[in-house]
Amino acid sequence: MNLLALNKFMVLLWKNFTLKRRQFIAIVVEIIVTLLFAGILLLTRKIGVISQNGPYYYPFQPVDKLPVFLGKNPPSGLWELAFVPSKSVVVKNIVETVKRDLHYNFEVKGFSSEKDFENYIKQANNSERVMVAFVFDHEFKNSHDPLPLKVKYYLRLSSLQRNRHVNYFRLGSWDTGSLFPRSPSFGPRNPEHADGGDPGYITEGFLVMQHALDKAIMKYHNQAASQKLFRDVQVFVQRFPYPAYYHDSFFPFFGSFIPLVILFIFTTNYLTLIQAIVWEKEHQLKVTPLFLWYIEICEKCWVFQAIEKNC
Repeated sequence: MNLLALNKFMVLLWKNFTLKRRQFIAIVVEIIVTLLFAGILLLTRKIGVISQNGPYYYPFQPVDKLPVFLGKNPPSGLWELAFVPSKSVVVKNIVETVKRDLHYNFEVKGFSSEKDFENYIKQANNSERVMVAFVFDHEFKNSHDPLPLKVKYYLRLSSLQRNRHVNYFRLGSWDTGSLFPRSPSFGPRNPEHADGGDPGYITEGFLVMQHALDKAIMKYHNQAASQKLFRDVQVFVQRFPYPAYYHDSFFPFFGSFIPLVILFIFTTNYLTLIQAIVWEKEHQLKVTPLFLWYIEICEKCWVFQAIEKNC
């Protein structure tokens, strides 16, 4: 930085200091607000409770147990198992095997394409009957084409929560597009639910349908070996245990409180800057450059960081 630039910088600092000195009430308000927020943080830190939770151990959960809500048929008819594509005899037989293995009176319904299935569930009362749709991502040229060993399929379930016999309520969909929850927890997710809780992969029937379809595909490729395997094997799932941890109530409050602190502190600065620019415009003076505002922001950040470190 040369001498001329340093001189301009010092002039801007002096101008900022002069403007602040003329607006004594605004300075007092900014200082009081900063000290008030710092005091609230200190008080919250002092009265905040630090509790020890856990450890958590969860029991086994069967994957072949149908969800509770299937005990009652929907008002519009029987529960349905949909599949795509309908022209494949192999896919239809696999879905029929799923129906027999689950020992439930599902109605099997096929669709030529996934778009036809979507048009079907958009009609009145159709979506409430469809338990799940099995969509096979494979191009069958003929109706009797075999199913390849490596096949890709999708399970499509209702985005609405159907199981009302649980003590949680899922507001949104399955959130399959997110790897992590919107609000990260400091401990295990849904610690009181051995089945994992929200979004309900067990209670909504996702795992039981996936497991039944996998078994049906294995039986299609090798009937004898798969029957022998599942006669001696029973599959369960279990949540990972979670060690004991300390839950500090200060950190959730801190995460939601700091954005408000920054908002209120810099709002005063923003209004002061607008007032200074309007005043200079009215008196046909040189308009305060935005660089002055950035200098003041840096000053506030330094002061706020110093207070935060002392806290």
